[in-house]
Amino acid sequence: MMIRAASRRLFDDTRGVTLVLVAFALSALIGFTALGVETGFWYAIKRYNQSAADIGALSGAMEKAGGNSYSDICNLAKLAAQTNGFTFVSFTCPTSSPACTSPATGQMCANNPPVLGPNTTNATAVEVILAQQQSALFASLFVPNVTIDTRAVAGLQSFTSCMIALGTSGQDLKNNGNASLTLNNCSFVSDSTSNNSITFNGGVTMTAAAIQTAGGDKITGNSNFISPPPTTNATAVSDPYAGQITVPTLSGTDTCVNFSSGTNVLRPSVGGTGWYGCTGNNPAIIIRGGTTTFCPGVYLLDGENNQGDAFVISANSIGGTIVNMGIAGNTYGTVTCPPNGTNGVTIIATCKSSGCGGGFVVGGTGNNQPAVTLSAPTTSPQTGIPKEILFYQVASTADTNKADSTVAGGPGTSLNCVVYTPATQITLQGNPTLGSCTEFIALNFVVGGTPTMSSPTSCGINTQSASALVLLE
Repeated sequence: MMIRAASRRLFDDTRGVTLVLVAFALSALIGFTALGVETGFWYAIKRYNQSAADIGALSGAMEKAGGNSYSDICNLAKLAAQTNGFTFVSFTCPTSSPACTSPATGQMCANNPPVLGPNTTNATAVEVILAQQQSALFASLFVPNVTIDTRAVAGLQSFTSCMIALGTSGQDLKNNGNASLTLNNCSFVSDSTSNNSITFNGGVTMTAAAIQTAGGDKITGNSNFISPPPTTNATAVSDPYAGQITVPTLSGTDTCVNFSSGTNVLRPSVGGTGWYGCTGNNPAIIIRGGTTTFCPGVYLLDGENNQGDAFVISANSIGGTIVNMGIAGNTYGTVTCPPNGTNGVTIIATCKSSGCGGGFVVGGTGNNQPAVTLSAPTTSPQTGIPKEILFYQVASTADTNKADSTVAGGPGTSLNCVVYTPATQITLQGNPTLGSCTEFIALNFVVGGTPTMSSPTSCGINTQSASALVLLE
């Protein structure tokens, strides 16, 4: 009887159970905490190795773009990954693409073309896959070890141009003081084969989708940031408008335009007033104040001033110059725009003889910036003139000694479509608004200020493209 009572008391006694439960709970808590800590550590290693894979893929793709063998592609990818912290375990590159997807720990797959993802048919692309096994420490009760895989694909991607320098020698792009040139999702292309075709001497920031030259680059001085690095020794591109523009034949005397105030309306040369030109070494059209409306159509400029300018829009005071686009068939004051169905202007600098096809100047100084809104026709304004040509300086009549062009406006300067001066230079200054349907094609360029341009896609411009090495995946 006493034995049964003692047994019952022992069975019913719960003192110390909490300690056992706490012990079990702490074990689980410590295990999950350890798993969380090590998972974070593994994630950090994956991010670290991803950088190695990215640089490895870019290096391999660079070798591929240079026409080198698979062995060079793999070895350069390995060297880049190793330099960026990935530890290899006795890995030797094969002589041909292994087309593998699951490397062992400390090993690499370098595939050209890739065997995974959307770029399997892209012969320019290089895929790098890295694997690193990590043994669990505190979390070994749950996971004995884990293999961390990282993958990257790099190759050439083509981008439409928004600046083309047609000069085949000398400096096609240089800076004038501090400059910040932004080409959003579009490229700069130079045809110069000189070793200094792109020359920056300090204080330059240039960002673009691609920067390409048929020659080399010379970037010196301090505070330069160029992204991506220029692709040198590339194939030159052709002039997308060569031989495509026929200047209309007109007769008669010139009409001189020199506005500094008032409200004014200009009619196009064809079906309007004929040639525009001034005597006494003045630009054919100079607007320094007031409000001017350009009726849609084609304008022919004859002559230039002593500086080589045929077309000048500037400002003699803050807010003192406004230039707008008119609408075909509409009446402005006492002037009715010709109902020619054109929705933009094409301004052509040439001359009746030779050596006097001047340049274009749009912009002012300091706060005296004109408000200029000019766009080219979105359909051909007449036979022989393509759509989307805003300014055209005829190469055969251009005064190549001095007839350069300058776009130096502020935020109120909006130019859309093609500015085309194949025989002379264009200088970009200030911070004009150059939208997503603008391209500059010139002999060469000088850049200052903070001009910004965007990709001229889906707007009918005849453009070229440049390629850059980028991470595709």
